[in-house]
Amino acid sequence: MRIMQKSGFPKTEIRKQKIGKIIFSKVLEMPLVKYFSYIEKTTKEIPMPFLQGNEFVKKKLFYAKIRINPHKSGLRFEISDERLVNIYSTENCTENKIICSLKWINTRNEFSLHILKSLLDYQSEYWFYGKETDLKPLTLKKFLSLYPLQYLDQTRFSRLITNLSVINPQNQLINLRSLFISKKKYHAHLIREIVYDNENGLKDKDIQYLLAQKGVHLSVRTICNCRKLLNIPDHKEKSAYYYERDVAFSDYIPITSGLKKISIKFPIEAGVYELSISSKIDYLNHRSNVIYIGSSKNLRKRIASYSGNKLKNVHLKNFINNYDVFMRFCLTEDHILIEKNLLKNFKNKYNELPKANNLGG
Repeated sequence: MRIMQKSGFPKTEIRKQKIGKIIFSKVLEMPLVKYFSYIEKTTKEIPMPFLQGNEFVKKKLFYAKIRINPHKSGLRFEISDERLVNIYSTENCTENKIICSLKWINTRNEFSLHILKSLLDYQSEYWFYGKETDLKPLTLKKFLSLYPLQYLDQTRFSRLITNLSVINPQNQLINLRSLFISKKKYHAHLIREIVYDNENGLKDKDIQYLLAQKGVHLSVRTICNCRKLLNIPDHKEKSAYYYERDVAFSDYIPITSGLKKISIKFPIEAGVYELSISSKIDYLNHRSNVIYIGSSKNLRKRIASYSGNKLKNVHLKNFINNYDVFMRFCLTEDHILIEKNLLKNFKNKYNELPKANNLGG
């Protein structure tokens, strides 16, 4: 006689449901290369040639390409591979394991397409112009309230969104998670644009007045906090300006504790990244929070390598062991070239390289 739970289901059935949810979570977390392999294994499809050992092509994998429709003044998209939108039939399947896997694939495909279509609608101005100031504040919770979908909850959404990268109309590779910004970061983008557009250094009260002209009313204290969020220099540091002006970095992510667990927040794609600490340190010309600028063809693997004794950069290891370190990144196929430009710009502004770039990157 099987023991029944209060819910009326046998213990074995409840256990299967829990295991199924865990496996489905792993399916949602799969980067595209691994997800394609999972689809091929499940459906017995012949592997696509471009996935077999060609690392140069692998790093270019993206979910979709967004285009502006010139005739209808709207947006359209092209999914990079039909397997990412296919709904596979389970009619002729007899194995329960295969049926479950196909359902997970179908659900991930449905989730992904729903997320893309919804973000094209909500962040439409951003897609047309590619300006960070056109992004509207948005949280995962708000998204789900505006665009609900059965079985898509906040946890599953968070696991999947990191693995959805697209080519925007400006031909840049971006991760869809970057379209979710807080009100604070939105205001910080506005402040940075105002500072960019003024040749002279602006005090926070000046910024407050210019924001009010745009209909945005913030306290001086809030403006100060927003500047810190994006490392926007105050009027005294104006001459240092921004070494990263043309690079669309993500939000800051703390990486000091639990590096291997935190690394899952980063995509398995090429990009440049910046490491900084909460307090500013002295450089020859100015002060800055930045301690290191780097690049990698696999950002997740790179950040995971900073744990334990694998890190050979003594200066960087010292910062990680003794300070709260934050990382932000930008996905780009030209990561090596952009890294060199960032290092060059930093040295021009601060008269030396970041403290942990002891070999110049």
